[in-house]
Amino acid sequence: MALDKQILNADLCVIGGGMAGISVAITAARAGVKVVLVHERPMYGGNASGEIRMWVCGAQQKEYRETGLTEEINLHNYLYNPTKNVYLWNSVLYEKVNEEENITPLLNCTCFDAKTEKGKIRSITAYQMTTQTLFEVRATNFADCSGDSILAPLTGAAFMYGREGRDEYNEPMKLHGEQDKKTMGNSCLIQARKTNKKVPFRAPSWAEKVSVEKLKGLGLNLYSTGENFWYIELGGELDVIKDAEHINQRLIALCLGVWDTVKNSGEFDADEFELEFLGFLGAKRESRRMKGEYVLTANDILDGGKFPDVVAYGGWPLDDHNPKGFDGDYANTATSLDKVYGIPYRCLYSANIDNLFFAGRNISATHMAMSSARVMATCTTIGQAVGGAAWLCKKYGVSPCGVGKHIRELQQFLLLNDCYLPYVKRQVSPVTLSAKLTDGKELLRNGEDRTLNGKRNSVTLKNGEKVTYFLDTPTKIQGVKLVFESDLERTTLDMDYVEKFHSTRANILDDSPLMSMPSTLAKAYAIELTFADGTTQTLQENENAKRNVLIPVDKAVRAVTLQVCSNWGKTDETDVFAFELY
Repeated sequence: MALDKQILNADLCVIGGGMAGISVAITAARAGVKVVLVHERPMYGGNASGEIRMWVCGAQQKEYRETGLTEEINLHNYLYNPTKNVYLWNSVLYEKVNEEENITPLLNCTCFDAKTEKGKIRSITAYQMTTQTLFEVRATNFADCSGDSILAPLTGAAFMYGREGRDEYNEPMKLHGEQDKKTMGNSCLIQARKTNKKVPFRAPSWAEKVSVEKLKGLGLNLYSTGENFWYIELGGELDVIKDAEHINQRLIALCLGVWDTVKNSGEFDADEFELEFLGFLGAKRESRRMKGEYVLTANDILDGGKFPDVVAYGGWPLDDHNPKGFDGDYANTATSLDKVYGIPYRCLYSANIDNLFFAGRNISATHMAMSSARVMATCTTIGQAVGGAAWLCKKYGVSPCGVGKHIRELQQFLLLNDCYLPYVKRQVSPVTLSAKLTDGKELLRNGEDRTLNGKRNSVTLKNGEKVTYFLDTPTKIQGVKLVFESDLERTTLDMDYVEKFHSTRANILDDSPLMSMPSTLAKAYAIELTFADGTTQTLQENENAKRNVLIPVDKAVRAVTLQVCSNWGKTDETDVFAFELY
């Protein structure tokens, strides 16, 4: 008897449900695009999921933390997961995908085949092991967010692998000369928990021996919130895809050997620690990189990425890991960046497959540029850009390349949805600019939605105070945009840097803090709409957990009033960046 087979039709098929993939899917779905999301694991998040547990990192420059979906997910996690429980983190990502009606999710589902015709993908086929079902997904466009770029070998999409030669792009930092097939390696993580009693550990015979000197040289410290064992890394001199299982086997043996030394050498004050987590699924930093219309380089990053088609940004250092990983005499080299850099749209679609997007660490970039752009908060901004582009493909009936003619619209769509784009200012709608606004509140419509260069760009409202737009004639609006102060620098959280800025935790200590909602964020607010006939409607939110709020209206209004009633800090005043009509 043959396996059951189902055919699904969509506007967009997304392969891979990591942070980039879910960002593509959610952004596109919210814009009305029908999405099928194919993900081979039982949970979303990729390297950030509970079965791998890498941190979601991004821009390190002050005032430039990622907003958009990154901040939306972080705030949701603060509200529902104050202990940073990794299983609740999994559920936060699960909920964010499942609440979108336009997404058909296929978990535990592996893409293994694709049909192409005249340089265009017609369908992909995936196998869902839990239901023993084959799914053929036919879509107008496809987005490869698989990390390993599975659609490259399946469709013939052009791709790159390994490190460029010293002179190929004239990048300034090179530890090697000729082009090679070496990459950054894979990691399996371990995590520890502090208990109140001595906990013994006996390593299996196959655990790899690790010296005290090696671990001390890496700065291992169980009592540091920043100790997440990222340096347990191997495989960059092999093929991290083809040899993945071989690499995994050694990584697991190495993890157990590291823990054996930590526990039994007497050198790390580890008697009362137990092994909380041992990863069996390797986290990949690098493999295939798709070839797009443009290849992002380290020079672009160092110059700030001033592209006319900028649709995403990064700010992580140029962080190139030693291909030898744990076996090497150094772990990585990092070049810090003074400023964030723009990522152009031309890096996000295929040079030779007409309807193929990509988002995540597999965008069109050199090895060195990817060493910065690969981190997951950056990948989330890239994912939102691809999701917005998929919407424009549907709106105008164009290919991913054709979206280039509508790049200004894509940029403004992303800014409306709380993405930050360097060098691009958000345009405030004509209806907002022409309306009469309560005196002294002009910063609410200046198009700047964060503190930049020390300028706050926000208005402080007394809780209960009302701010109103009055229109000379009733005017139809699509909705109301609000941007609240969510304390992107987390200055209101009394904890160290690592705890402030990571959604999940590495080692669990006696004094691991509870997370809380940023005290600056508006908790309760009301929007009052006055319609053309003089009637009113009040929309009330009593437990807000969003920085950026888009409230659909789609009616003619004569006035719109905002009243912030309270914030999470229970203070008398609340800062608001934007109150606009669109």
